Amino acid sequence: MAVFDRLIAEINRDAIIRNWQRLDQLSGQAQTAAVVKADAYGHGAEAVTAALYHAGCRIFFTASADEAAAIRPHAGDSVIGYYDGLFAGDIDLIKNFDLTPSINDAGQVALLDQLHDYGGKKPSVMVQIDTGMNRLGLDWRWLTETNAAGLLKSGDIKWVYSHLSSADDPSSDLSEVQRKRFCDAIRALPKTPASLAASGGALLGSDYHFDMIRPGIALYGYPPLPSEGFTPALTLKGRVLQIRHAKAGEYVGYNATYQLTRDSVLATVAGGYADGLRRQLSNQGQVWYGKRAAPILGRVSMDTHVIDITDWPEGLLGSLDYLTLINPDHDANVMALLSDTICYDVLTSLGLRATRSYV
Repeated sequence: MAVFDRLIAEINRDAIIRNWQRLDQLSGQAQTAAVVKADAYGHGAEAVTAALYHAGCRIFFTASADEAAAIRPHAGDSVIGYYDGLFAGDIDLIKNFDLTPSINDAGQVALLDQLHDYGGKKPSVMVQIDTGMNRLGLDWRWLTETNAAGLLKSGDIKWVYSHLSSADDPSSDLSEVQRKRFCDAIRALPKTPASLAASGGALLGSDYHFDMIRPGIALYGYPPLPSEGFTPALTLKGRVLQIRHAKAGEYVGYNATYQLTRDSVLATVAGGYADGLRRQLSNQGQVWYGKRAAPILGRVSMDTHVIDITDWPEGLLGSLDYLTLINPDHDANVMALLSDTICYDVLTSLGLRATRSYV
């Protein structure tokens, strides 16, 4: 960690490993994969993949072929699948990095011939079934025995999978509707391993586990349903850039949205909306120095924000000290709540300019 780093994303790899092990425990006999798309939800896909590979994970998922290719050097002999679908422009990456693409529509089946190697070996693929999200995948009613036979003839199907739309809401009936549709569809592929559950589905119970679970957000310490045994892995630290004294009646930040009611000591801290610190935190967010909290005053700007440290002991905080903007006790869920968004959005935005430090 260099002293001049203005913003540091400190990532605890042991926490990610423990979270994966907790999910593996919950999965029972099902395999436990790891979803490392979107740069491992802002935690660094290459480092996370390497840590989980050494912990025993042997199946990884990304969104795109280029994301999948980037983690291959860190995934050993693991299977790496990706969700976007099979496209002609990805064929070289698939061959060179031994990737497993998804088949998302009937037109992509025709591309499988281009993946055959010279020995006639069938290419490894996954089949994604849409069971109600209308996002990606073959319609669940499409997977008849006839169509399944065509798929089996063209490719070596590693998994057939779908995705739940409302797994974070245990009161919703949609998860059970989708599970039944998935069961109907996979009858056409009785010998193919099946997967329905991401993080939320994994916590809904064994009926949703099938042969493999594919956790994403829970790996990083944010299970979408209440569950014990998960630790947020990321702590975001911003450097103090300046400490200044301001008079009562003066204003703070753009558009003068905060007027000081007393003589104040203010600290300007690195981290703004260009770093994922949302503008919605203006005049309502907090940052921390040990156990001490300080409120954000005025607008969060592009690169910085201002906090009030008037009540702190004089000299406690100096320039080049670091404050925590996110930590396990004041985590991304809190920032998301104040920012009117979700923790997924917060985490995947934080790595834009922060220097990652792995512990």
